[in-house]
Amino acid sequence: MEPARADFYDGRMAPLLRVRRATVADEHTLFALVRLFPTATAPSRETFAGALRQKLRDADGFVAVAELGGRLVGYVAGDAHETFYAGGKVAWVDEILVAEDARRQGIGRALMAEFETWAENGRCRLIGLATRAAATFYEELGFEDSSGYFKRYLRPEDRTKSSF
Repeated sequence: MEPARADFYDGRMAPLLRVRRATVADEHTLFALVRLFPTATAPSRETFAGALRQKLRDADGFVAVAELGGRLVGYVAGDAHETFYAGGKVAWVDEILVAEDARRQGIGRALMAEFETWAENGRCRLIGLATRAAATFYEELGFEDSSGYFKRYLRPEDRTKSSF
């Protein structure tokens, strides 16, 4: 079965935005986007490459990318896992990023729509994510503010100053 894909067209029927499942061939360009993610613990190329390959092999892992005019401009990554509280599987968005110069063009919405389709096809009961940013964006997509998010680094050396 071919992975789900969403294409959006301009008036001339030329594809402007293409959202598709990521492949190993996206590794180099995707890593450049991942490095833009606002985090205190940016991955090394090796760590990223290993995590990408693992997520691509995992039936409960998900990575989709957005291409605008043939250029990779965004991605969403997450996974699904069984839970007690939801009475079944929950799909969790770990990361979503759209390059700053490509924002406000519907790319984030298209990435989230691709994630939602994957979650529905995987019989997930709900989608969850943790963020303090872009609350309006998620509310417009039908998400509800549910609870806070706390984190604790297990190795002190992994913690650096961060606003997250």
